[in-house]
Amino acid sequence: MNARLRAMACLSASVFVLTMLGACSKDEPVEDLAVAKIPVAELQSTGYLPLNADKPGTFVEVEKYLVPGKYTLVAYFSPFDGVFAGLEPRLVQLAQARPDIAVRTVNINRPEVQGIDWQSPVLGDLGITKLPYFQIFDPAQSLRAQARPAYEQVAQWVQSLSN
Repeated sequence: MNARLRAMACLSASVFVLTMLGACSKDEPVEDLAVAKIPVAELQSTGYLPLNADKPGTFVEVEKYLVPGKYTLVAYFSPFDGVFAGLEPRLVQLAQARPDIAVRTVNINRPEVQGIDWQSPVLGDLGITKLPYFQIFDPAQSLRAQARPAYEQVAQWVQSLSN
């Protein structure tokens, strides 16, 4: 009888642990990001907005920060990526020059990781293998481009700033 009770207790404990691990999925958004406290009207009027600057490397539910009526460019980056370092000032400029475009950035790197954090929970199911990684949402908030096609569109937008 004792062996049976121990087995049941072990099974119950295992189910509890697995349930708790499932509740702590790496893909769950962190609701206590500073950006989550910004009023909606201010979010929608902000052209350039880092989404997880206060907690780099944390997952962000980017759909919450899309701007209705504008193209929203989401840029996933690592501070260890030289391409993005050179591009970031141009993205700030793009958001200022084009009122129809909002730029949102997501830092994939956790603070303790030196170099590009390819194991970051931010990458989740996105399948990102190259940085910077872009997603472009249309004014109706539908995903219109990502990866290479989005990168090419961003390059055109940035190039148009020089003309």
